[in-house]
Amino acid sequence: GRKITPLSNQQFQDIENQKAVYPFPLQQKAWLGLLFWEEGEQDQAFIWFLQFPLDEFGLLQLAARDAFLIELLEQTGKNIQAKQKGDRVLDGLNESPFAFKPREDRLAMFHALANKTLGLDASRYYDSVRDYLSGDMGFDQWRFLGLQGIADVVARLDNDNNALLLAGAIREMPDAPLESFAHALEHVRPSGGLFAALLKRFKKALEADDERMLIALLRALSGADSGAERLRFIHAALDASFSTPGEIELLATISGRCWKDLESPQLLECFIEKLAFQDQTVFNAIVADLMMMPNMREAILKAMRHPGRSENTREKLGVFLQGLKG
Repeated sequence: GRKITPLSNQQFQDIENQKAVYPFPLQQKAWLGLLFWEEGEQDQAFIWFLQFPLDEFGLLQLAARDAFLIELLEQTGKNIQAKQKGDRVLDGLNESPFAFKPREDRLAMFHALANKTLGLDASRYYDSVRDYLSGDMGFDQWRFLGLQGIADVVARLDNDNNALLLAGAIREMPDAPLESFAHALEHVRPSGGLFAALLKRFKKALEADDERMLIALLRALSGADSGAERLRFIHAALDASFSTPGEIELLATISGRCWKDLESPQLLECFIEKLAFQDQTVFNAIVADLMMMPNMREAILKAMRHPGRSENTREKLGVFLQGLKG
């Protein structure tokens, strides 16, 4: 959904039993990557990517879960019969309305994190990306880098001195490869020298009014623990002037990757004021999506009641609330 984030078996069970809301909803759905393997055969693991609708409170819709299980049982029965007849066994998930295929960069990162979790080796592209980060071949030689290699390095920041290696390279690498590394970094927690290097490039992008790089680096910084420092830069980014498309992407990045920061009342009020300059459809979609996040519904309703909000924001909120009642 918003990021690749592990769920414990207990969390998964509580979500399925409707004892807990799904913690990372996107577009009112739960997005799951399920990893299966036989004991001792981790290298033969396989993956299901599934998405299920959530109700207005963020709980799993059990009717959809049951429909998937019925579909799965029917396909399993067909495959058993096919195997007995010597026919080809089909993957029923390919046609399932509950299945989805992640974007290429997300898929690469999922595989990288899964391999690390299972104690498996990184891909064959890992060493070539590390060679690039060393700078020996020149940072302009980035076109041969593969997404899987970038994902493997980011997934293993605590191995092979990768965090230090990447921190040093971030100061020098061109925007194109930096953007790819930034998109991978949103799924981990950059800290120390790596966090500092990302902040320096963020400041540079802010000074240059480089909205594309600013948004990419905000994604990279979104998982870091230094929340107070990130809050200041999100405020600065919101204050910067972008074109309308750039503003929409910035706002979507903040709500989609930095939602924890919006628990700050001051930042949330600033965010809603900025969002109110967008089309009503965009405003409604982003606010509705945010309200699905745990702890955000009450925070947003409180921000709506803030006496200092502008007339423009008041009008947008009024239309949004009318839609909720309807």
